Amino acid sequence: MVTVDEISASTSSTNREEAQVAVDETRALNPVDSCVAEPLGLVDESQSSGEPTSIPSSPVRPLHRSRIKVIGPRHPTLITADITPANILPYSRRAGALVTIAPDAPQTYKKAVEGSDKQAWLESISKELQSMERLKVWDVVELDPSYKLVGTTWVFKLKQNHLNKVVEHKARLCAQGFTQVQGVDFEKTYSPTGRLNSLRTLIAFAATTGLQFHQVDVKSAFLNAPLSETVFLSIPQGLCHDRRKTCLRLNKAIYGLKQAPLAWYQRLKDWLVKKGFTSCILDPCVFYRKGKHPIWLYVHVDDIAIFGKFVDDFKSEIAEDFEIKDIGIADLMLGVKIGQDENHLSLDQQHFTDSLLHLYGMDNCKPVSTPLVPNQHLLASTDKEEAEFKALGINYRSAIGSINYLSTATQPDLSFAVSSLSQFLERPGIQHWKAFLHVLRYLRGTDDLGLVYSRSHQPGIRAYSDADWGNCRKTHRSITGYLTTFNDCLVLWKTRKEPAVSLSTSEAEYKSLCDLTSKLLWLCQWCEEAGLLLDFSPIPVHEDNQGCISTANGDSSINGKHMKHVDIQLHFVKEAIKTSRIRLVYTPTNDMLADFLTKSTPRTALCRALKLLGVVRLG
Repeated sequence: MVTVDEISASTSSTNREEAQVAVDETRALNPVDSCVAEPLGLVDESQSSGEPTSIPSSPVRPLHRSRIKVIGPRHPTLITADITPANILPYSRRAGALVTIAPDAPQTYKKAVEGSDKQAWLESISKELQSMERLKVWDVVELDPSYKLVGTTWVFKLKQNHLNKVVEHKARLCAQGFTQVQGVDFEKTYSPTGRLNSLRTLIAFAATTGLQFHQVDVKSAFLNAPLSETVFLSIPQGLCHDRRKTCLRLNKAIYGLKQAPLAWYQRLKDWLVKKGFTSCILDPCVFYRKGKHPIWLYVHVDDIAIFGKFVDDFKSEIAEDFEIKDIGIADLMLGVKIGQDENHLSLDQQHFTDSLLHLYGMDNCKPVSTPLVPNQHLLASTDKEEAEFKALGINYRSAIGSINYLSTATQPDLSFAVSSLSQFLERPGIQHWKAFLHVLRYLRGTDDLGLVYSRSHQPGIRAYSDADWGNCRKTHRSITGYLTTFNDCLVLWKTRKEPAVSLSTSEAEYKSLCDLTSKLLWLCQWCEEAGLLLDFSPIPVHEDNQGCISTANGDSSINGKHMKHVDIQLHFVKEAIKTSRIRLVYTPTNDMLADFLTKSTPRTALCRALKLLGVVRLG
């Protein structure tokens, strides 16, 4: 067994064998710091005409709302890196961001075992190596000159609780997968990843049927997965073997190997199948087991969400073959906080939002009531605007990526803003940065906004489709948007700019309807396969364009001659109607819940739609 003393004793010899390049920890200020404050003051908040944000409140405050700090985006600033034009936080703000996001962990093995937390890191390293010994991850073999060795590295992380207090020193031994050769060290690397739509649908199903929603974490998951390829690993630091004469032949996958995620997924899938589970064809990361006490699983690498009436039975089963951490009632998954009580389930990302606001120095900014200025149309930047923005040294792409994470997970109200701002990733200008700051000001007033799922009296799937014809002032392409509810809970939404120009409003609406129909067929078939859908009647799709509805229903007297060029899309939707998969329902524009996905709507219309969709304040 590997002990702390053995690791400590081997450290000096290891350091002699491999010279460590000292990293200069002094951080020299970059000249760009002279303009750091400028981008954060671009919007004159004293002249803002935005009304106070007014979003409806949740009927209850969900229970079990963990205060675990959600880690913010790794960019646009690598807080522990040197200051560069893409990393503009000054020292004062960097210190605050470190507290908000994550503390510094040692970047090398040498720093870990020689620093002030030496004992804690040695214990963590010992624990990691003992896990690998226990699971027989490798065999020590004599080194042959013909072996192609894969390098190793240690990754260190400090885990915090909701009070930002360090509660665990985590050391993980990883392979340097970039040194692997395809065809020699690995063949396939693709591993399926679960859809957020699937997870939200399962959560909605649990909320509306009274199922338990628990979570377990498989410890050292990859170390349980056998390898089909022969891989040789160099002796890692901390292991008492002569690296000049010996190496490691891997029996199991370890973190960093290119094929490790696939190997672990296949190991878990094989085990679940033996236990009577079936993997969904349309989402391989969702498993179900039918019977007297049906149960559903959503798998994301080593995190498993469990839905059922008797979830403890499954926990006992998996604990027999894997070492797990029983989290109990699910409270955090994929960076989304989960609140649960007897009648409601809620999803929000308040901690991520707060971290994001702190990162950009917008903690105390004046809130506004809409993500973008109503009826605002962003234009391509001029050369002057582009040069002005470049002088700020800001990573625009990463900034937009951070709010995109919010818009796809829990905040559909950001979808149109993200879609609009994403059109200028290649040549952002100062006006686009101002618009991004406007989004942050909106988030300041809605940081406690979340999805609430309640018991429903309207089982089944419903959908809304809309389009804004010729919205783009430069290309005249239309913006389409749609959303879907499951048991009256919002589970799917999307905003997109059409790839081609539409010749009429009806055509733009029809393209949106076609895109929505394909998603509905997937969702319906997946729900039927997993046993979630009990109502098999045609899905009502709400549409506010009479011409689109008439054309889809086979009446070519309205806009018929103007729609011939979309013949394939036309027949796809018609087929879905003919086979009773969907039915179109006319809905007046004022009642169109997907309207806010296609344009920047006024506060009143936005708040009304969000309330009806269950997007409310959780505070």
